[in-house]
Amino acid sequence: MPDGYALAALNEAMRFRIAQFLRRFESAQVGSFDVVTRAPELLSGSNPATVTINVFPWRFELNANWQSSREPAYGAGGERRANSWLALDIKYVVCGYGPDPDLDRALGIALLALHETPRLSAEILEAVSSGTFEDNSPLPQALRDLIDQPAPLKVTPVSLTMEVQSQLWSMMNAGLRPGMTYEVSTLLMEYKAPRGAALPVAEPRLGVTLLRRPHIARMRFSPGPPAQPVWSDQPVASPGDLIALTGSGLRGDINEVAIGKRIVALPDEDVHGDRIETVLPADLRPGVVTIQVRQRWPKPVGEIPPASTGTIPAETSNLLPAAIRPVLDGPAVTLGDRQVDDDVVSFTATVHFAVALGRSQKAELLLSARAADDNGRFAAFVFESPTPGMPAPGVPDTAVSSRTFPIVGVPEGDYLMRVRVDDAESALERNADGYVGPVLTVPR
Repeated sequence: MPDGYALAALNEAMRFRIAQFLRRFESAQVGSFDVVTRAPELLSGSNPATVTINVFPWRFELNANWQSSREPAYGAGGERRANSWLALDIKYVVCGYGPDPDLDRALGIALLALHETPRLSAEILEAVSSGTFEDNSPLPQALRDLIDQPAPLKVTPVSLTMEVQSQLWSMMNAGLRPGMTYEVSTLLMEYKAPRGAALPVAEPRLGVTLLRRPHIARMRFSPGPPAQPVWSDQPVASPGDLIALTGSGLRGDINEVAIGKRIVALPDEDVHGDRIETVLPADLRPGVVTIQVRQRWPKPVGEIPPASTGTIPAETSNLLPAAIRPVLDGPAVTLGDRQVDDDVVSFTATVHFAVALGRSQKAELLLSARAADDNGRFAAFVFESPTPGMPAPGVPDTAVSSRTFPIVGVPEGDYLMRVRVDDAESALERNADGYVGPVLTVPR
């Protein structure tokens, strides 16, 4: 990789390419010439006797894509792990100085040289490195390092507005000269510092196992655990229900089911090659979750202490969505803070849950009238429980066993009540006549 001499090597390559192209023409056509890399203000007052083509790097910009393509240089403990890249896109101005008419001819050929060089190829850089340099010059090696860098060195003409062009020459404190601007991208440089070396491996601990590629083809739930499960393909369940997963490759060395962020370890008797049947945790938080089978491997054993302990993650199955119902406690709801303003009744309904939910989870109270109104319609209402906002990243949501809903403008009567937590609804009670509960009675 190029080091700190890379910029000087790139300047030499740009200068060489223009000079190489000019030499293809007879001296009678272009006269004598020089190709240099100098600040324009150093040439503007010198009035050189021979034609001088100047190729000068006037602006450097970071290339964010290449800059971030390597791992950080330092680890968490401050040890050096890698040599980070300094990735630069470099703007060049190419202009000419000297007597007319030789200047126009030489400048035109110089611009044509870069037009015919969309990139500084390995052949060009190798030719530059084979030139004549001072003894112990670092440039030949720096040029060879440019060949090995992973980013190509593309040469692209850049058009500047009159305003930017005026600012450029004013900034360099030099009079306006005919010429063009180019961008060379991308130059990579690194400081070749020694990196921290890890200790040698005392004993490689390797293991061989069969890849199973677990896949869930079907997911079913049953209220449970009864002696005879009644399975349903609806992806809706309550805490404590049975879950059955069928598919392929579901049995691994160590097996578990991920239900959202909850990990449930599976005993061997619950897992077969094509089927898993287990019980959902009784304290499973309500909401919409994903179901996934995860397999782990025991760490390979070795002969050198300490002994291997624990497991390592292995394969995972596809994800399937499911809704975990909120479970209401008894009594399901208590009313309070009743007020009447212009014949409009308002109060609060505090719903109690048998299984805790998150304090910041979205919770809605759904009320459906049990009796039709004078127009034959069954009124329905939705009220949302206020939340304190989402917790800070990394802070778990506080578990609560009740949520309060402000109720306004609901006519008196009996209403079937459901609670929806993150789009998962609580179940209604039913008998042969239909839905019968839970019921919220709105007072007068």
